[in-house]
Amino acid sequence: MKNYLLLFFILFHFSALHSQSIQQIDSISIRMCESISDLKGYKDDVKVTMLFQKHLPSFFDNLKISSQAMADSISTRIYYRLQRNCDSFGEILKELDVNKSDWISIKEKPKLIISLKDFSEFVKQGKFFYKEYNGEIVNVIISENIWTETFEDNTTSLLEFKKKSDYEFELRFIKSNNSTRSNLSIKGDKYNYGIYKIDHGIYSVWILNNDKTYSGFKLYKRG
Repeated sequence: MKNYLLLFFILFHFSALHSQSIQQIDSISIRMCESISDLKGYKDDVKVTMLFQKHLPSFFDNLKISSQAMADSISTRIYYRLQRNCDSFGEILKELDVNKSDWISIKEKPKLIISLKDFSEFVKQGKFFYKEYNGEIVNVIISENIWTETFEDNTTSLLEFKKKSDYEFELRFIKSNNSTRSNLSIKGDKYNYGIYKIDHGIYSVWILNNDKTYSGFKLYKRG
């Protein structure tokens, strides 16, 4: 997904994030999410600008931010946590970019068109890949209950893979040296998935959103 905030915040310094409470960052992201409804009628790019201009100055004043580098790094973290915590903000960003992947929006949980045998084969260790919204390829290896993602820049993410029930599983974030993923998630964050179809080695997967809707994507089996 396009890093639209780069138009407004250019520097990426992450040292300040370690001393900044994630609870405070999530709190401001939730307040920002709630105020999106007040921006009806504006273009999506204007909504993003107005959202950050409205909330961040007072947030930085309260924190007594002393440098532009600290402001930029915290702004970046807020931007990604806002995507995680606010489906409405994610929808705005989608409108600002071209979907070069197979990600789709789904209003309700898809009907199952897969057998338990097929799901059991998936749960066993294997190699897969999926496409990011911008078309970039993410390689996935499932081994010993660890879901490892490798991105095109050779950075990686580690998540705990846990089967929840028939056809469903949970990923729990452990760590990442990828700039997007390390700002999007913190250790312990959970994401719920389900497999609902397989066709010629291509798995159709749903992920549960915060507003109880679903997003779908394809997970491709590697030989």
